[in-house]
Amino acid sequence: MACVRIIVNGYKYWMCGNFDAMEVQNNCCAECKEYAPSLLCDYPVGNDKTCDRKLCENCAHEIGPELHYCHKHFEEFEKFRNSGGIKRELENVVPYKRKIKTFR
Repeated sequence: MACVRIIVNGYKYWMCGNFDAMEVQNNCCAECKEYAPSLLCDYPVGNDKTCDRKLCENCAHEIGPELHYCHKHFEEFEKFRNSGGIKRELENVVPYKRKIKTFR
C-alpha cells in the first residue's frame, strides 16, 4: 500500500491506498511533486496557449487575481518587470477611439 502527501487549502494530509503510479504522477504538482495540485501556470507560450504546468497553492506564484506562474516562468516575468518591460509595453498602448455614426 502506497502513501502520498497531499496539501488541501494549506493543510497537509497523508492519503494511503492502492494507487496507480502513473495516475499519482500525472496528478502531482510539477514543482514539489505533492499530490492534488489545484492551479495551472498561466504564462503565455504563444498561439493563445499557456504553460499549464500543474501547481499546488504553495508553489504557484500569484502575480494577479487568478493569474499564477510556475517558478521558471515567474523568474522570466521578474526579469522582464525589473528591466522596465512592463512600463515600456504600456507606453506603446494606443487608446481605442470609437467613431460614433450618426444617422439622420
